[in-house]
Amino acid sequence: MAEVFRHTWWAFAQVYYDLRALALVGNFFWFLAMLPLVPIVGIPGAYALQQAVLQTDAPVTGLQFFVFIVGGTVVGGALAGPGTAALFHVAHRHVEYENIEARDFWVGFRLNFARAWILFVVDLCLLYGLVVGFIFYTGTGQLLIQALGFLSLYFVVLWTAAQAYLFPMFIRYDMSLYHLFRNAAVMALSSPGSSIAFFIIVVVSVVLSMLLIFPAVFLVASTLALVAMRMTQDRLHAFGVEPEGRIL
Repeated sequence: MAEVFRHTWWAFAQVYYDLRALALVGNFFWFLAMLPLVPIVGIPGAYALQQAVLQTDAPVTGLQFFVFIVGGTVVGGALAGPGTAALFHVAHRHVEYENIEARDFWVGFRLNFARAWILFVVDLCLLYGLVVGFIFYTGTGQLLIQALGFLSLYFVVLWTAAQAYLFPMFIRYDMSLYHLFRNAAVMALSSPGSSIAFFIIVVVSVVLSMLLIFPAVFLVASTLALVAMRMTQDRLHAFGVEPEGRIL
């Protein structure tokens, strides 16, 4: 667990000392790619969550909300997915001590476009399913069934921890989406302390990004990407695998 926090401090220092490459080329371009996804998913998602929590009636059903949000994710994912792959491509080049230019983000975006789009959409749909399961089971009013809802929170933590390995392996290795998700889950489960630490760091980063726009625009994504690259290296070494793969 302590190693993950050290990786975070190292990653923050890297972003701070290389603002042009990591904050502008990486984080800022990623933020622009993610921006269209915020209103088309975030606004109806927040409204649906409020409706579910307050148990209020509305002309739009939960299923219709879910379909709209998934559809919005498919549309917005055309930029957000490849943009996330490009962010990790930039982080990978930095870890490999390569010079980073603005064109590197575009290279990572273009070469990974289709697969990154699909990976991103499937990844977020898994999260949506876990959130819907939590809302559904905890809203039944039956204690035993509500316990299943709180169990889904464990899988939300696992999903968050798996993000530390999903896109780094996507960038490094040419493997199927099934194997990417399976290996990311195995790596997260194999190191519970690291998974919890990464979850804490993500939660703190999200809170800071909601309170202050600056971290989201310039710092958070690049920092988390570098932490994820280091965590993936650690896990691969623990499994006796040399962290060598395709370098775009």
